[in-house]
Amino acid sequence: MFVTIGDSRIYAESRGEGPEIVFIHGLGGTGSIYFPVANELSDSCRTVLYDWSGSGASSRPHREYSIPGWADEAKDLCVALGIDSAVFVGHSMGAAVAVTLAARYPELAFGIILLGPVTKLAEAGMNAFRDRAAKVRAEGMGPIADVLPNGALAARTRESNPAVHGLFRAMLLSNDPECYALHCEALMRSGADTLIPEVQCPALLIAGEADPTAPPAAVEAMSQRFPSARTVLIGQAGHAMQLDQPGAVAAAIREFV
Repeated sequence: MFVTIGDSRIYAESRGEGPEIVFIHGLGGTGSIYFPVANELSDSCRTVLYDWSGSGASSRPHREYSIPGWADEAKDLCVALGIDSAVFVGHSMGAAVAVTLAARYPELAFGIILLGPVTKLAEAGMNAFRDRAAKVRAEGMGPIADVLPNGALAARTRESNPAVHGLFRAMLLSNDPECYALHCEALMRSGADTLIPEVQCPALLIAGEADPTAPPAAVEAMSQRFPSARTVLIGQAGHAMQLDQPGAVAAAIREFV
């Protein structure tokens, strides 16, 4: 289905009945990155997958994007879908959106689950994403699609399941390069990290054992800054743990919900 929010048509899918879970993807992704997890949970939960503005099947205008803007978009999507309270699952940069939403709209967030959370960039990260934005503007998504799966997917997944590797690469290639660059710049401006102490709902942080982007030690340190949070470690999983270990991720979410 498509939902009109502001000047954007947002693509969303809703399945199942029960406690409501809204999945927020990360940079370069789409809602479908959660499909194996949501498919398992939809037997007892209502799962909502969507592509945020500038991604996937949603409108992709060339304009400035922001973490607070995507948080407002998620809130408006919930209003359109009749959701009064939900657990929000955010992956990578999507975790920054989930944190911002929970801090700004506490009545809407029953809980948040953060997978490989990225809420701010250090100086080295700022430089890397500045270079990445320039690279995709100059060369398109090809070079990014060739490199990112190596860190996002665990070695075991890349070696034993080339179909997942190929589909992950195709997802990256499907991005509009200018939108992707604008999304990189949105992450560079993220202030979500400062909002962590303001999140009053329960939080679950999930770390991938082999995640180079959000290493387990960094995820555990972040969890200690929330008023109420705990951490789960997923073995043999990289940054895209919902593809490496969908069953384990679904089990952790089910226990939390």
